[in-house]
Amino acid sequence: MVSIMATVKQIIKVLAKKASGLDRKSKLTEMKKGLMALDLVRMQDGREGAFPRISKTDIDAVDLILQRASAQR
Repeated sequence: MVSIMATVKQIIKVLAKKASGLDRKSKLTEMKKGLMALDLVRMQDGREGAFPRISKTDIDAVDLILQRASAQR
């Protein structure tokens, strides 16, 4: 089983890669949009009865990190 922090690190890495080439504020905005998209996929998986690929705690942990980063900017 993968630890929560390892999964959070992977999610942040993917979000940052997709938002590359932007300034810091725009990058945070794009990462938040990507996180919302991941959360929608998680909810759709749960509604369809499939095993969710991403847990709610992972999404919440990434959201908390992004909120702290945006408050510091």
